[in-house]
Amino acid sequence: MNPNETSKIYAAVLDHVENNRLKDAFDTLKSWAAALQNWSAAEKISELETNYRYMIHYLVEGKKDPDQQKIYSRLVRGIYLLADDLSEQWQIRNSSALFFEKARIANIRQPLSLNEYRDIICQLVDTSAIIELMPEGEEKKSRLHQNSIKQEETVQDLFYSLFSSPRATDEEVKAYRDFTSHTLIPTSVKCMLISALTMNLLQRFDPKKFDFLLESCYHPESEIALRAVVGIVPVLREYKKRWIHYPVITGRLSVMADDAIFSRRLVSVIIQFIQAHETEKITKKLTEEILPGMMKLSPMIGKKINLEEWMGESGLEEKNPEWQKILDEAGLTDKLQEFADMQLGGADVFHSTFSNLKNYPFFNEMSNWFLPFDKRHSSLHSFFSERPEDDNLLSTLLNTTMICNSDKYSFCFSLMLMPEQYRNMMATQLGAESDELKKMTEEELLLNPNQQEETICKQYIQDLYRFFKLFQRRNDFVDIFSAPLDYHRLQPLYPVVQRTANLERIALYYFEKNNFREAADAYLMLTGMGSATNETWQKIGYCYQMLGMVKKGLDAYLKADLMDENNTWVLRRIAHCYRLLKEPESALHYYRRLEQLTPDDLNIQLNIGHCYLELDQYAEALNYYFKVDLLSHDNTRAWRSIAWCAFLSRKFDVAQRYYAQIIENRPNTHDYLNAGHVELCLLNTKKAVELYVQAVRSAGSLSTFQTLFDEDLDELREAGVNMEILPIILDKVRYDT
Repeated sequence: MNPNETSKIYAAVLDHVENNRLKDAFDTLKSWAAALQNWSAAEKISELETNYRYMIHYLVEGKKDPDQQKIYSRLVRGIYLLADDLSEQWQIRNSSALFFEKARIANIRQPLSLNEYRDIICQLVDTSAIIELMPEGEEKKSRLHQNSIKQEETVQDLFYSLFSSPRATDEEVKAYRDFTSHTLIPTSVKCMLISALTMNLLQRFDPKKFDFLLESCYHPESEIALRAVVGIVPVLREYKKRWIHYPVITGRLSVMADDAIFSRRLVSVIIQFIQAHETEKITKKLTEEILPGMMKLSPMIGKKINLEEWMGESGLEEKNPEWQKILDEAGLTDKLQEFADMQLGGADVFHSTFSNLKNYPFFNEMSNWFLPFDKRHSSLHSFFSERPEDDNLLSTLLNTTMICNSDKYSFCFSLMLMPEQYRNMMATQLGAESDELKKMTEEELLLNPNQQEETICKQYIQDLYRFFKLFQRRNDFVDIFSAPLDYHRLQPLYPVVQRTANLERIALYYFEKNNFREAADAYLMLTGMGSATNETWQKIGYCYQMLGMVKKGLDAYLKADLMDENNTWVLRRIAHCYRLLKEPESALHYYRRLEQLTPDDLNIQLNIGHCYLELDQYAEALNYYFKVDLLSHDNTRAWRSIAWCAFLSRKFDVAQRYYAQIIENRPNTHDYLNAGHVELCLLNTKKAVELYVQAVRSAGSLSTFQTLFDEDLDELREAGVNMEILPIILDKVRYDT
């Protein structure tokens, strides 16, 4: 049995279950267990199937069983777990993925129990406290360093032990609880336990471990609680079709939804996961637009700036006014502002920078991607010292909200490779900014008291993003960030998500990030909850319109119009949609309503003219076009409309006059072509040919011109042009070009 066959069988079992075909699921499982010679699994399958046949018998006999749904869910849970076990049986034997590699090692070298790890870590913490009492000197530093290494190795072993662990027993869950509540265990180590269990759950479904994660969402240490809140979201998504059969867990989530703190944290985490999906877009913008533009610009700036003068002792605070001019002319000012706005909005703007700094040996270990940043880590021992500039640098690193934990390690490793003089200079520069960073952090906290919590979540999600995108063995894992943006559709989260304020927040975030499909879906959910407002239908309409779904967009705008009949923005959209749908009469109705509300809006007047033109009511169209032209003499759009409408109504002299004006003011290919048609109708053949030649040059090729010309043949025929001479005229155009 090869990997593809195993995957297909596993997928088939899940498909049978999700489509309520349990007999097919049992048949597939029995064949699979026989092929793997797993007689223990075969016995369990037989037992489950027997129970299922009894349930069917009672149902057919008409005997009502109040526990029927509970029995069915219990059977489904059993099938899921057996399918998981059979899949794992094959993969532990054959798969090279890291999870199964660590599982094989654990089977050979039985890991320590969690209580044993707890005792070792507590002993190492005690030892560190004793060493701290020693007099300052090299011996103290050496012993602290060695003790730190032992603790790190222990935590790493603990991480892999939990990561590859089988399903938990009640006793093991109690051990998790005791471990995370122990006062001597450092918070950073407890965080690693939460991460290890999360990664384990993404590989192996385990309701007991997940229940512990839910419990940990209320841990008194916020760092642990927030890691747990972050962890439950991808796990809920990974097994989204299973949770309906775990009413105890979904019931617990419903109760937790009533907790304001948990609800707020969960919504914040969902939004930050949505934000993480934007990272690739941001990286692309930075690498393809902003950074190349700056690289092109740097030589120009170098020429414009007298560096010797700039580096002098005076005038250092002054900015060269030419810099801004150069930036404006290069179109970079807006891009740099966009970058700053993204940064302030919490976007992961540093992923592209630090993605190239993940090749250090430190990141070869999976566990290190989840480590909270700690200056005492043995890998940074040679970097940090007691010098003030290094303290400033440390302060800057620890207090900035812009850089996640793994990037802080990358940054330090990069600095360690620098010559000391450059390192000291950078440390001094960063240190000089540390006070400003602290001030900004304090201001953020005043504006948003939950800022610190949101920062912890954001940094952890960014660490997860880097792991799934950059870890050298990332292909061993299913990327949690490659799934569709359906966080608002995760049924177990409905008790939280389907609260009006929460769903509005999620929908708005989708909307602001131009995720229009998801935003429309979320806003429609709001309408189904009885929370539809004028603005809700406006945004639904806009989303559909941006997705090219004009009819659906129109329907939404019409609902918005019923709620507020005088909203000019909505009326414009409705009219525009009708025009796109080739319904000029309906469009005209709404433009006339707009005209009453905004009689001085020339764009409305112009669009009314367009509607009349599309309805072949040329006189009415010209009235509106002339009105626009009278009130706005430089409105070239009005000129084009007048000229073409005059041509269609056979007022060739008017058309000729306006096309002459257009050709003096940035004409396009169609202008030359249409002006030629007018001259042809006026029997000014020579002038017509000249204009057609200009149209060819503007179009770039004879073939393009010919295509455009052929589209107007019916209009020329109706205008009375002698069609027999057209081939000759076109040949003349060919000769002249």
